[in-house]
Amino acid sequence: MRTAGDLTLKLPNLLIVGVAKAATTSLFQYLAQHPDIFPAELKELRYFTPLRYDEPLPPIGSYLSHFQKWATERYAVEATPGYFPGGQAVAGGIDETLPGAKVILSLRDPRYRCWSYFRFMKSRVRIPQDMDFDTYLDRCEELHRQGIDGAREHQPFWGLGGGCYANWLPSWAEVFGNRLYVLFFEDLIAAPETAVTGICRWLDLDPAPVATFDFATDNKSEQYRHKPLQLAALSVNRRAERFFSRHRRLKRTLKRIYHATNADEPERKQQPSSSAWARLDDFYRPYTLELSNQLRQLGVTQQPAWLAQSPR
Repeated sequence: MRTAGDLTLKLPNLLIVGVAKAATTSLFQYLAQHPDIFPAELKELRYFTPLRYDEPLPPIGSYLSHFQKWATERYAVEATPGYFPGGQAVAGGIDETLPGAKVILSLRDPRYRCWSYFRFMKSRVRIPQDMDFDTYLDRCEELHRQGIDGAREHQPFWGLGGGCYANWLPSWAEVFGNRLYVLFFEDLIAAPETAVTGICRWLDLDPAPVATFDFATDNKSEQYRHKPLQLAALSVNRRAERFFSRHRRLKRTLKRIYHATNADEPERKQQPSSSAWARLDDFYRPYTLELSNQLRQLGVTQQPAWLAQSPR
């Protein structure tokens, strides 16, 4: 328990810590449907993110205020995919602030994650609309060589460096041990009910309600035709995030209408060039090999193809 002003609030005890573009939004919304899991008012609270940049945490009350309506549910969950690259600093900070909390990590083939991140940054008007993927990789590699691609100001170009999972997994495993659950994006997308049922069993929750869940996918990155209209839509989405979190079907309907008006169909069909794919293969090969070994040491022996096919 912690005191925030004149309120005594329970501490949240379940966090989805990463990675970006690995279905963390969908996973949060799936788990939020379980009667024994209370979702934060907003999915991505970013409370522990300052630790990633060696900055102090805000007052705890600002964090706990998002869980004021938490009543009898066994778990309260939030999801901030930017936590995972914080490594030891963020993992240790979470464990110190939320003793006994459990964390879920969703991993995705880093090549596809990089492509998805690139498209996401484009859809958020964070990088030029006319920038191609090869040029994007040039900039990512340059910043990575300088060791500054993880800085706040370079977040739009974190697509490449953000896939070096082997750099951070050992810290999270050391801090959380069996309170860390590793999930694969590919499994969640292919069989969401099976994946969420596995998480419920790990949490010692009744898996029966999972059969009634809405497993629609959210937060897909769509490219735009008209920048002013896209900026206006993003602004509305930010301002109405609390409302939309409670009215998912309405949000989906509005998104379909908006995308029919402003989605860029030719851009949607684009794929990385063969040269870009080769660059990603070369860059990630040592990280993927190390990650596969790390996961096996943690007892995660059933691995997706992008890990299982890595040379031993």
